Formats: sequence, C-alpha cells, structure tokens
Amino acid sequence: MTQRTGLLIFGHSCIVFGCFLLTWGFYLLPVSSPRLTHILTRPLFWGFISIFGGICANFHGFCRCVRQR
Repeated sequence: MTQRTGLLIFGHSCIVFGCFLLTWGFYLLPVSSPRLTHILTRPLFWGFISIFGGICANFHGFCRCVRQR
C-alpha cells in the first residue's frame, strides 16, 4: 500500500468516525452544560475536529507532494 492510499483510507475513516461522534454529540447536547471543559471534552467538538481533519487528509492525498513520490 502506498502512502497516498493509506492517507486516503485514513481521511475517509476520520470522516466516518467524526460523523459518528457528531451524532453522539447531538444526542448529548441537552444534558451538557456550557462550560469550557464540557465543550472541549464532549464528542460534538471532537466530531467536528475529526471531520475537518479527514477532509484535510483527503485533500493532502491528492496534493502534488504526495503524488510525485
């Protein structure tokens, strides 16, 4: 498996896992309090981070620096 293929698989799995966390975070939203520790430790925040990180990994998989190797 090449570096590009591994990066694309990683990016897609981050997006899928982020969608799972986002859904879980929406279900926990009514019982969460609006404190900073609750915002940063709940799955809603990490779902967004994971989704956007997966999108970044997918775009980097098609980047010229990865394709030329």
